[in-house]
Amino acid sequence: MTSTPYAASRVFAQRIPFTPTRYQCFDAARLLAESVVGTDPAVGCVIGIASGGIEPARLMADYLKVPFHAVTARHNMSDALFQQATGDVRVLLSDTLPARFSGTVLLVDDIAGTGATFAAVTNALASRLDAAAAIMTAALFRNRGCPQNPDRWAWTVNDWVVFPWENPPQGQTQPVPALRRVNSR
Repeated sequence: MTSTPYAASRVFAQRIPFTPTRYQCFDAARLLAESVVGTDPAVGCVIGIASGGIEPARLMADYLKVPFHAVTARHNMSDALFQQATGDVRVLLSDTLPARFSGTVLLVDDIAGTGATFAAVTNALASRLDAAAAIMTAALFRNRGCPQNPDRWAWTVNDWVVFPWENPPQGQTQPVPALRRVNSR
């Protein structure tokens, strides 16, 4: 297990969580996968960051017809809404991960709140990358306060997001706008 300190603040403008539908999330994952077709080097595998990145990463790996793997990274110790990032990300690499990666490794999470999780997992995987390998990051959502954008993302939001694979929130929620395009840095 590795731990990476990283400090930044998420933005919660109205404090009303967004609630995307499962279809919206899966459609965004498909569009993100389409956006990396033709990447040089080609995507060799997709790694989902548990727990939120698992479902979109599986879909993306299926679409791209490449192996799927999972890693665990966490810095929020509860599922309570509107938490700021701790900056202390704990990464656990599974024994089932390959010893070496080649091509482009597509690292997927449900949201880039500060970029800390992507940075920590990238650092944890660095010693397993072949010389010509690259890591590309993709997220369904990016919080407006995220100082380090993923390489690709679908929506930018200014509030908490509750995903369809999480417990539904109590109280008022706001829908996610229609997806217009995949964003890239």
